[in-house]
Amino acid sequence: MLHAHAHLTLGSASILTSVFALTTLPAFIPLVLHLAILLFYAPHLVNRQSKVFFLWIGLTIAKSYHWLTPSINALSTPFTSISVLLAHGAITSFISLLLVLVYTRSRTRIQGISLWSRALLFPTLWATAWWTMALLSPVGYLTSWSPVIGFSAYDWMIPIFGSPIRDWLVASWAVVFAGFLEAWYMGSEAPEEVPLLVQVPVTSRTSPGRHFGTLSLGVVLLALTVPCYVWPSNFARSISASDSTPVEVGCVLPHNGHKFKDYIDETMNLQSRAIVLLWPEGAVSFADEAERDGALAELRQKIQPQKYVGVSFEESYKDPDDPSGRRSLQRTGLALVSNNTNAETPLFFYYKRNLVPIAESYRLVPGHNPPPLITLDVNMPKWASKPKKRSLSVTASICLDFAIPDVFSGLVSKPELILAPARTWDISVGQAMWEQAKQRARELDSMVLWCDGGKAGFLVSRGRG
Repeated sequence: MLHAHAHLTLGSASILTSVFALTTLPAFIPLVLHLAILLFYAPHLVNRQSKVFFLWIGLTIAKSYHWLTPSINALSTPFTSISVLLAHGAITSFISLLLVLVYTRSRTRIQGISLWSRALLFPTLWATAWWTMALLSPVGYLTSWSPVIGFSAYDWMIPIFGSPIRDWLVASWAVVFAGFLEAWYMGSEAPEEVPLLVQVPVTSRTSPGRHFGTLSLGVVLLALTVPCYVWPSNFARSISASDSTPVEVGCVLPHNGHKFKDYIDETMNLQSRAIVLLWPEGAVSFADEAERDGALAELRQKIQPQKYVGVSFEESYKDPDDPSGRRSLQRTGLALVSNNTNAETPLFFYYKRNLVPIAESYRLVPGHNPPPLITLDVNMPKWASKPKKRSLSVTASICLDFAIPDVFSGLVSKPELILAPARTWDISVGQAMWEQAKQRARELDSMVLWCDGGKAGFLVSRGRG
């Protein structure tokens, strides 16, 4: 049936697997299977523009399907939301098909390269393209074809190679499985396709040499999983180790209201149980910088010594380019407040750099300064070994910032804790952004404190494991 109805069978399989692969939380194995089928199908699509077009439409719809419910009310009207969603799905599907077809043509036309290099061609193209797209896209990796779950066996590689390694691994496994499918397909040709007379022995198209590169790549990919299973202790730090720095953290989510006083009251209730507390994104609003400074000073007077509170807010400020000083702009920020004697002002300010397209970008101004990196003095509990006061390096970003690759590339050293205030409007969006925050933490081998004032709530993740 496959030989007689290749387009119907493989086209349907491509679209069906995309439904399971292109979810709001793309998983490693479904993506590998989907991409492997696309690679296997690609030679049948060469010079078949109509087949490519219909496949592109099918992938666009499948990609948009899972994001429909989270996106329908994201913008001013459902029509605008659906239009933007379909446009983004069409762009990402076009990029994926283009990469697959370029690779399919290149591997048969490029001469003089080894089988091993040919096997690595597509993973290199795929990882480079999606890393570049994530840098250029206003939503980063959030809606790309990159996996966010299901690759724990390769977690140890992420701090070493960064975010592109996920796409490289997906594409590499897809090449391996596509190679197996090609070998099976060539060896199961219909009887009528086999020559009736064979005068001279010929080399089989399924000879081992033809697939040496993909077989070798498969062996390497399996070998790369060994460290995670054989020496797991080398790649996951124990949180109960006597020389670790235990830090109690918390998310301030008032139940009775969302005014500044409500957040202060909830902070007072929690500060006896946590060293670092975080307010969700845009928890409070300030009319100007003077009101902000006064409110933060009030909070500072109520914080216990050696306690730290991350306050996320929206504020209005005067446009520096307006000579009259009457025009105001708005931005979302984060201030880390402490009652230490040497910290009369917030330890740092950080302003959100990546705004949600249309929903936020029309009314807010993005920040331009990179994430800060500071060192906090933390008192250890009685059971901890000496020294009783240790340092804790802290940085921060806000919600959509975490979907951007290398968002922390400007830091001079790796932080031990990342503050991550957020406010998502749908549980699927909250889960997707939480996974992006975990990815950035894994890349830094750090911890992330996620405080979502929307649907996801309060979560903490280790960088590894």
